[in-house]
Amino acid sequence: MKYNGLPINGGIEIGRIRGKFASESRPAAKGVADADFERMRFFDALLEFEDRMKKIASSASSQEGKDIISGQIMIARDPALSDEVIGLIDSGMFAHSALNTACARYEKILAESEDEMFRARIEDLNEVKNSILELMGVTEEQESISENSDGDVIFAEKLSAAEIIGLKNQNIRAVVMKTGTAASHAAVLLRSMGITAVFGVDFEFGEDTADGTECIVDGKDGLVVTNPTDLEKDYYKQKKNIDDRNDPDVADTGKKSTTADGTEIEILCNIGSEMVPDGCLNSDGVGLLRTEFLFMEEGGMPPEDVQYEVYGRIADKLNGKSVVIRTLDAGGDKDTGNDEREDNPALGRRGIRISMSDVDGFKIQLKAILRASANRELSLLFPMISGLEELKNARSVVNECMDELGREGKNYNKNIKVGCMIETPAALMCLDDLSDECDFFSIGTNDLSQYMMCADRGNPEMSDLCSIYQPGVIRAVKIISDVALKKNKPVTICGEAASDIRMMPVFLGLGIRSFSVDPSRLTLMKKSVKNLNLKKCENLAAEVVKAATREDIYWLLDHRSAGAAYDT
Repeated sequence: MKYNGLPINGGIEIGRIRGKFASESRPAAKGVADADFERMRFFDALLEFEDRMKKIASSASSQEGKDIISGQIMIARDPALSDEVIGLIDSGMFAHSALNTACARYEKILAESEDEMFRARIEDLNEVKNSILELMGVTEEQESISENSDGDVIFAEKLSAAEIIGLKNQNIRAVVMKTGTAASHAAVLLRSMGITAVFGVDFEFGEDTADGTECIVDGKDGLVVTNPTDLEKDYYKQKKNIDDRNDPDVADTGKKSTTADGTEIEILCNIGSEMVPDGCLNSDGVGLLRTEFLFMEEGGMPPEDVQYEVYGRIADKLNGKSVVIRTLDAGGDKDTGNDEREDNPALGRRGIRISMSDVDGFKIQLKAILRASANRELSLLFPMISGLEELKNARSVVNECMDELGREGKNYNKNIKVGCMIETPAALMCLDDLSDECDFFSIGTNDLSQYMMCADRGNPEMSDLCSIYQPGVIRAVKIISDVALKKNKPVTICGEAASDIRMMPVFLGLGIRSFSVDPSRLTLMKKSVKNLNLKKCENLAAEVVKAATREDIYWLLDHRSAGAAYDT
């Protein structure tokens, strides 16, 4: 049986179905509600939801996953929603009915909003509601992924963000869903995890889609085949061999990646939890260790010893390779469980500003990192630096921590390297000054794009503006690379654009030699590098920098890259 759908994430997978089947829903309570009991039932579920989601966020391998889960935690914490639920309970409703009623009202308000960003929150609201209902023991429709199947292709009506993150360790190779769009949370997460996916597939659970049924998923063309013939399997195996970008002779070694003309390129990994994916062991190290997961798990600043042990364990798993640890980058769209609400969080207390507003707490993290650096290849990275004064102030706190550790008789690396993220136009204008006070730069392309273009990265309507393909953003990267080369400072791209195969030749042509990517993209980026010719990349980059519009840049990358940058 053949099905057509919406291509979400490319790749071809031949596997067996594991279905997410609807099961008998638990009956809702009847009779007269006990308000005290129902309030307790609601708050217990709310606390359990937050605890569960924090654990899920800490296990997410991508920043996209962490951000989505953090947003859902914030919805659950919304006092207006809780107050409305409690008011309805006090009026005589059962907790689950009160939650359904309150959420229905909020969904109506969001749906009628003229702001696309607000309308997009309906997906989050419904996922939060359904999760809390499940924890209260009542759901209108329960579904669960089959546990008695060795299938590696999920067939489902829909999957929540939490469910998709939970697939990470289940050897799932593809996902087929009846619902969903290219911009949905599910699509974003599956792409970040490197899982082949097709949405909008009009299937019904039956003989053709039973657990264990063989199937083919073509994520590039949006095609799903169940019970394929031998001829169909042979055809897609050949197609997969042609399209497959996994290259074992590159991925299965810890050797440096080199371009076709012999230039070494550093391919590092981004990680955001204590779990180090196996793929990272084949990288050149960790270019960005996001520490927010520790704060989410603790609900605030974790003790120094806890942080010290976690940082040390992560570094030890890398077997001596370099690890760059970014200090807490909270605020904005990143919730760590202890953030104050602001009217304009993207321009408020973010990154280093939050750390410097609580120097005693900042010292706890810095001392943990410094202690972990003893006899290990660890570096320190400050987020959201906007000028020399901020950098000097942060470094002075590092020096204070070193003095305190010395008096305490604790070991640390006295020559630890200190870098700063370049994410704001102000930092861009102060690069010469910053380079005198730091050892390396890291380019956070996600926030750099947001602040260069004055476009909210969380607003879908701004996606064309908040893009690495904007001429202003690419020229900003060139300025950073030029100053880094002039000042002999290493520079790494660690934002989402580092994993963009179309931009790799441009970045190389601009002088970037270090990339920190999502572990799921490591193999692809290594293969991309080995086919590139550096001189051709420089020529392509020179043309791209001159391009006046995003459409011009797209045209250059789509029509010139193969011939202009690759050795074929």
